[in-house]
Amino acid sequence: MPHRNSVERVDSHGMNQFTNVFQKLSERVGYHSLSPETVKIANYPSEEWLSETERHIPSSHGRPLEDVLRDADEIFSYRISTMHPQFFAFIPSPVSPVSWLGDSLTAAYNTYAGSLESGSGVCAVERSMIAWIAERFGLPRSAGGQFVSGASMATLTAVTVARDQRLKVELRHKVTVYMSEDAHFCITKALRIVGLQDFQVQTIRCDSKYRMDTDRLRRAISNDIADGCKPFLVVATCGTTNTGAIDPLNEIADTANEYGLWMHVDAAYGGSAAFSSTHRSLVSGLGRADSIAWDPHKWLFQTYGCGTIVFREKSHPLGSFASTAHFCRDVEGEKDPKNPWNYGIELTRPARHMRLWFSLQVLGMDTIDQMIGRGFELSALVEGEIKKLPDWVLLAPTSLAIVNFRFAPHGVDERLLDQINTHVAKDLIAGNVAYILTTRLGGVVGLRMCTINPRTTDDDIRRVVRALDCSAQAAYGELDRDRM
Repeated sequence: MPHRNSVERVDSHGMNQFTNVFQKLSERVGYHSLSPETVKIANYPSEEWLSETERHIPSSHGRPLEDVLRDADEIFSYRISTMHPQFFAFIPSPVSPVSWLGDSLTAAYNTYAGSLESGSGVCAVERSMIAWIAERFGLPRSAGGQFVSGASMATLTAVTVARDQRLKVELRHKVTVYMSEDAHFCITKALRIVGLQDFQVQTIRCDSKYRMDTDRLRRAISNDIADGCKPFLVVATCGTTNTGAIDPLNEIADTANEYGLWMHVDAAYGGSAAFSSTHRSLVSGLGRADSIAWDPHKWLFQTYGCGTIVFREKSHPLGSFASTAHFCRDVEGEKDPKNPWNYGIELTRPARHMRLWFSLQVLGMDTIDQMIGRGFELSALVEGEIKKLPDWVLLAPTSLAIVNFRFAPHGVDERLLDQINTHVAKDLIAGNVAYILTTRLGGVVGLRMCTINPRTTDDDIRRVVRALDCSAQAAYGELDRDRM
């Protein structure tokens, strides 16, 4: 297992280059140290504070800057700190201070990234970044896309284009869509927005590894065709939120090709493995998709609002989004609609990609590779420590730095175990030991850890696992005493 110096080595390649600048800016806006001893992982305001704040209205005459900064510091302090080394709940990543600085620069310049005329520099960088991302995913040179706010907007963009590319208007009431039971709920939201009804969506059961069962997929498609339906879209997931599972992408692509379906891949989380030299093979088949959603603000350590949608054919979005107006005649050629607003939903677009460009320029891909790899190392350590404990079981294969497990001593009623595991999560949060939440797998409640923070140390993991066991054993002992 790696030692703390592996984390320090990662930091030394760029994160510490901006320590002085970051600290000065942090002091100015009221940021605090990320030390576990000084920062609460979860900090909540009182009901009185919430009630008073919700009644506030803007000042008529303005206020001193120092007073406003002090209030802002308090407002921002009430949060769950996803940057804390003992935060393991959700996937949104611990942000690199380099991304934070890049985001600040982007906001300061406030360049409009919707047209080539007004933002030629940032638009050129966006095209370059998208081409590079597409290549890493294994897509052909014909691929293209753009940066969006996140996977929800990317998915909405993708299903809109899929609908317009594959379906005649008169057939839309007959269509069916396929996704696994562990697919993200943003997909259902996007399908509703583009006009599909819930009964047109087929949820495919997963196999024992929580991946889409492709045999069930093929049977569902065959049955729908026999019933007069028009299958047109299958959504695969590369890194489910619950378990980190990767659907069998190549098998799904084979099925999509056979039946003429558009294949969209939700790679919001798992797509980052494509940027790891040692784990890239995990996402084999990603490049066979027609569209891919990916979020650098998850496992590439960027600030929120940095997502991408990439299409196999960069011309496809034009059929859905290309538009113009008389007042645009001087900034857009009629026969060459290359302005970014023609390739997606947004007209007003910030240069979301510049924070990622900035991070990659400063850190370099070798460091990014190490930072991603650290997540795999930590999840392996969690799994190993859990296996040492006699009363604990793993609930799913560890995948993409996500570990699911459960306190489950033999012979105890499952409902009581659900209560104990729920108690453990709340106990560790209340004690500021770690932020770990529960999930439900296989019909039972378990605990889930996502270990993508490169600042987390091996000792942090061992200390948290010991705390999990102590809390569970104490709750179990209390339960035994109550039954006597």
